[in-house]
Amino acid sequence: MVAMGSSRLGLVAGEGELASCVARNASAMGMEVVAISLTDRLDPAVEAVAVRVHRVDLVDALSIIPIFRQEGVTEAVMIGKIWRADGFRRRTREAVERVARGRRDRTDVQVLLAFVGKLEEAGITLASQLRYMGDSVPGDGVLGRCTPSSSEWEDVRFGVEVARRVAATGIGQAVAVRDRAVVAVEAAEGTDAMIRRAGRLASGCVVVKVSWPDQDERFDVPAVGPDTIEVMRKARAGVLACEAGRTIMVRKRDTIALADAAGIAVVGVPRTRGGDS
Repeated sequence: MVAMGSSRLGLVAGEGELASCVARNASAMGMEVVAISLTDRLDPAVEAVAVRVHRVDLVDALSIIPIFRQEGVTEAVMIGKIWRADGFRRRTREAVERVARGRRDRTDVQVLLAFVGKLEEAGITLASQLRYMGDSVPGDGVLGRCTPSSSEWEDVRFGVEVARRVAATGIGQAVAVRDRAVVAVEAAEGTDAMIRRAGRLASGCVVVKVSWPDQDERFDVPAVGPDTIEVMRKARAGVLACEAGRTIMVRKRDTIALADAAGIAVVGVPRTRGGDS
């Protein structure tokens, strides 16, 4: 039963702390949170805040719509890590076809746009992921105590250019570079796995993460956090560069403190008009 006069936010949650950040901020704004978990490893903090949690397998993603309608949800946020590798399961591929029928390809963006369209047909608006992130969106410039060297700044600039080209193809949002050479490119395995792979090839890499061209803020906004820094430390990477105003930094203060302790420079790269550096 929906409480009369209540304002409800639907939360489609994957793994990680981003979902709990949205839940806490929405609750602080006076909203009731109805969560749908697409993972069996939902952050417990979401369950502590949400008025109700529904569990849905990725293959049954379209069942989210009747659940939200029954709960009286008209605005939702979709956030958290959903393993792209799961998309290669046969049942998941079939579900993707049901959602994305008629789309030109099966890239993340096209599948998500198709899902957003079905939500909108049901009267449910998908909000920007940044809307409920509070101060977790970093600005530009050096964010911690460590500053990149002149050669690392060159790698940052080179890496941004390469990462944006990679993102334009729909492959991934991150690259690792060293001495203006590409060491690794993110694909379906995700950023952390890419960093580990880069660390096996070269120490001192610069990791650059960017948004998609014409980034739709309703989904797949690039995110980094303490786990990113820990993976970089183990891989002996030296710099993390991300787009200012277009990146979510989980537990921003902790992330920067961990980077400082590990000697890793964290920088925000301004995004100019039109998406060029």
